[in-house]
Amino acid sequence: MAQKRMFSLNVVDTDKFLEMPVSARLLYYDLGMRADDDGFIDNWKKILVFTGLKEDDLKILIAKQFIIPFESGVIVIKHWRLNNYLQNDRLKPTIYQEEKSNLSLGKDNVYTLDTKCIHSIDKISIDKNSISVVEEENKEEETTTTSKEIEDVKNEDVTLLEFTEKIFGRPLGGTEIEVINTWEDNELTRYAIKQSELARAFNVRYISRILYAYKKENIKTVAEAEEREKNFQESKTTVNKTLEQSKKLKQWENISKKEASPEEINELKTLLNEENKEKE
Repeated sequence: MAQKRMFSLNVVDTDKFLEMPVSARLLYYDLGMRADDDGFIDNWKKILVFTGLKEDDLKILIAKQFIIPFESGVIVIKHWRLNNYLQNDRLKPTIYQEEKSNLSLGKDNVYTLDTKCIHSIDKISIDKNSISVVEEENKEEETTTTSKEIEDVKNEDVTLLEFTEKIFGRPLGGTEIEVINTWEDNELTRYAIKQSELARAFNVRYISRILYAYKKENIKTVAEAEEREKNFQESKTTVNKTLEQSKKLKQWENISKKEASPEEINELKTLLNEENKEKE
């Protein structure tokens, strides 16, 4: 299966696509990155688990006719051939030939389903085999999925590139992929990627700077990285307190010179009250 996928603006830049919730659009990209060379996907439930998206997002994609479902539980991306093209000598045919036989490819390179095979969303196997049904079966067997197990899926069952895409919530470009390929795939690197999520800094340069700092400071474990982050936050708090104290001193100086405004006096009183509460 090819490792690179594309998305046509003729699909993802349409009003029909952009009107969908962000979560449904992100799911479309994730499905597109993991489909086989003919656009078929059979592990959509696993994709939902490690992306944290919902089954409703998949139903929206089906209702908006971006995804075609089959009774077998397999789905196919309707505009796959419009998004991607592989030469015959590089294409690995899908193993879902029976489902593919029910499709036709129009001149516009869009899959259409034989009308005899069309099923309503309420009757398709996505509902029959839905996550909610699986969870009910798991409850009966007293083997529910824990948050730790889900985290393990997120962390261990995906490549570093897939993990980064999950954190960023979007497919990555060529330059970004080249940078990621230079990183070591270990717990420390994935911890650094998670730090970018906390900082809402979704770019590989930010992560590269974190990894460079780890290397410069000889940090080799997640525990050491967490200690570094703790020390940084403590020093940040100290700096903020110092700035507040400087501000108070300046206001006291203005009061002594009778230059303080009523607003400055009230602000100073508030700061002093907060400080006294902390001491108590």
